[in-house]
Amino acid sequence: MRIASWNIRGGNDPLKQQDALTFLRSHRIDVFGLLETRVKEKNALKIVRHVFKEYKVVHNYKEHYNGRIWLIWKPSSVTVTPLLFNSQFIHCEVLHHATDHRFHVTMIYASNNARERDMLWSHLINIKNTVKEWLLLGDFNVVRTVDEHVSKTPAHLADILDFNACLLQCEVDDVYGTGSVLTWNNKQEDEGQVWSKLDRALANSSWLTTFPATSANFLTPGISDHSPTLVTVFEDQKVPARFSFLNCWIEHPDYHTTVQNAWMEPVTGSLQFKLFAKLKNVKTKLTSMHKNNFTDISSQISSCKDQLQQCQQQLQTDLHSMALLDQERALLAQYVQLKKD
Repeated sequence: MRIASWNIRGGNDPLKQQDALTFLRSHRIDVFGLLETRVKEKNALKIVRHVFKEYKVVHNYKEHYNGRIWLIWKPSSVTVTPLLFNSQFIHCEVLHHATDHRFHVTMIYASNNARERDMLWSHLINIKNTVKEWLLLGDFNVVRTVDEHVSKTPAHLADILDFNACLLQCEVDDVYGTGSVLTWNNKQEDEGQVWSKLDRALANSSWLTTFPATSANFLTPGISDHSPTLVTVFEDQKVPARFSFLNCWIEHPDYHTTVQNAWMEPVTGSLQFKLFAKLKNVKTKLTSMHKNNFTDISSQISSCKDQLQQCQQQLQTDLHSMALLDQERALLAQYVQLKKD
């Protein structure tokens, strides 16, 4: 059983949509909070139908015009019943089919504004009295300690105290976590750099008693500026590849010459046979071009993503390294191109 959240920092880009879908599938996530989509409501249905067609999705457009939170779940694994919608959270009940467990999850994308966050804290305190097993995760836009914020300007102590007072009244605490310690950075250089732990997973004592093995892994941010939060609650036969025409071939500089030369090779026989033979020849030449230029694109993407993750992990311990920042930019550009291919 896995529950996750990710501030994607804009969901209009098809590459980010595909990254979110890949994240869902590769980690076998049952319930997912996609945060800061910036997708207008008129475009949301099209994206859901095209990208997340195997999932169910609700959002909070009625509470915020930008649909700050999309709650996504896998209907074959869980039944999700949304209970409360707010501009800063979606609160729901989850039924896990395999175990028949029922529990509550609150997906959070807190405001940058301290006064608005105070309203969020009040709502969470009210929810506390209506739940038993309770998990909260997402982007809280505030840190718990001064050590969770690294920049030229220190974090606001009043914001930290308000946040901790809320967590104390809600009787929740951080789930055991691994991975990135500082989950967000502003991607700026030198003195303008800011690193913070804005993303977290929290649970109450009833949750930890029922699900004692719960852990949170804060992954590298990849194409976003926030780390995805992956919470683990408790823990096939290959099909031969068929020939498919890939759109990325058209953009390759050798494409037109390859097709033209293959089509122009002399063939004897009936007109129908000639057509069949020429099409087969084009297929053979395109397959050869693919092997020479696009071999195992999935592995190339995986390798590039691993390098990007290693670079971003190193940045966690060397925040001001220009060499690492340059390497991250280059790897990110390479990753985006490979994803396009």
